[in-house]
Amino acid sequence: MTKAQFLDLPNELFPFIFQYLNSTNLIKTFFNVESLRIQTLIQSFLSHLDISQETDQWIQTYLPILFNQYNIIALRLQDKHINLILKNFLLNKIQSIHLFSSDWNTDLLKEGLNHFRQCLKQLSITFTYPHGKGDIASHLFQCDCQLEHLNITGRFLFFDNNDINTCTRLTYLSIGLEGMYRVFILIKHLPNLEQLKVKFRIEERMIQPTLYVENVTLCKTLHRVTFTGCTKYFEYFEHFFTTFGSTIKYLTINIDLMYNIVDGKRLEQELLSKMPCLLSLNLIIHSIIPHCDPIEIETFQNSSWQNFNPIVYWNDIHAHQHTIFTLPYRSNRFKHLSNDFISSCVSNRVVSLCFEHVRILSLISTTPLTLEIFEFIEKGFPNIKTLELTNPLKSSRFQHERKRNRNISHISDIFLLNNSLQLPSITKFCFLLRSQYDDYKIFRRFLYLLPSLVYLQMFIGRSLFHEILIHEHEDNFIRCALNRIKLLQRIRFYDEKNLLNNEELHILFPNAQILFDYGDL
Repeated sequence: MTKAQFLDLPNELFPFIFQYLNSTNLIKTFFNVESLRIQTLIQSFLSHLDISQETDQWIQTYLPILFNQYNIIALRLQDKHINLILKNFLLNKIQSIHLFSSDWNTDLLKEGLNHFRQCLKQLSITFTYPHGKGDIASHLFQCDCQLEHLNITGRFLFFDNNDINTCTRLTYLSIGLEGMYRVFILIKHLPNLEQLKVKFRIEERMIQPTLYVENVTLCKTLHRVTFTGCTKYFEYFEHFFTTFGSTIKYLTINIDLMYNIVDGKRLEQELLSKMPCLLSLNLIIHSIIPHCDPIEIETFQNSSWQNFNPIVYWNDIHAHQHTIFTLPYRSNRFKHLSNDFISSCVSNRVVSLCFEHVRILSLISTTPLTLEIFEFIEKGFPNIKTLELTNPLKSSRFQHERKRNRNISHISDIFLLNNSLQLPSITKFCFLLRSQYDDYKIFRRFLYLLPSLVYLQMFIGRSLFHEILIHEHEDNFIRCALNRIKLLQRIRFYDEKNLLNNEELHILFPNAQILFDYGDL
């Protein structure tokens, strides 16, 4: 097709063509096409412009022209590009920006925030390096802030009461914090907040300050709350709902309570009774407590609980873990599944266990994983994409048991010998166990279990390497399975002498990109 023929296509076809190109590809392809019709058709596809992957030179060349010719209302960019857009930013009608920050330092980011908060309606900040500074709150929460929607992910913010000021326009906030203390500080300064999402940082080594309740007035507009993450101060949650619960209509809690446990009676008294307007409740509460009696499901069977979704409880006696959740299960991740789920799972009414929303499933092997648990996964988790095989959560309260169980077999013989069961929806497998990662039979069984596997995360040691080389000549399956792996993320268990070099890894996985993960699992 010639250029003339292409331009003669009817208007109705161009949107279908444009949707296969991102904004920068559209610019590169059609920017110099001298056709008012084409430029008009492109406008709606360029109103949301993504320059996050572009070079400084590209941005300096094209962005001023784009700002001048097109009505750009949303922009995605790296924080290193902030200085390149500021001189054009104030002259345009941009309403929304999504910033990506990969630097430990936040100086560049702060410079942009001082401008953005005064002009934008929506701002999202994604930190791709999580361990840097979290000192940007004072550059966001000020009296001149015009933001209505603020979303910060990838890093936890630190601030005190005197660091921020009242923001009257903000109605939606999603943020990561260390403890409930700063939630009270925020709400004091956000009188018109309607939706609040908070991810709490783990507090195992931290002592929280006295809960901040002085001069905190009722937030009459707050109607939707989501709490996720970890906390060991559940009483602070209770204070929160006592103070602000009267207007809340929609509540989601997905929390690891660490070494605390709550039953239906306490949740009813301290949460449900404080929220007379509550219409929807979604719970996932996980606890790990050695030698604690199971929760009685009867505490969830009175009339207050019948107004909400069914409650399911299960207790892994080997891992000392307790989990409460509502159905339907709303999270895309299900953690800590084990053999004990099938035998200990109870609910406050008749339910059908199906986890359609779950995409990531984490298995723990306190006892050898059975064929029965994998058959349950096949039926109960029809849409999972990632399967993780992990050790139970660490707890200093039962270190002696962990040492005693370190050498248990993780997989039952019946499952190893079964050659029929497969889970074709799974494309990523994370073998994160600290033992038996060099067992060829276990490795081969999981390759067979996962026929669509293309992403493998595990430690590949020299022992397993030699076993594979021995068997691949007589086992066509193992070679075909390794050839389909497109991404290998290798885990290091501080076993330097058994590390494979790149050449050896490519012998096993000739079609895979190799990633190295040196984090401590």
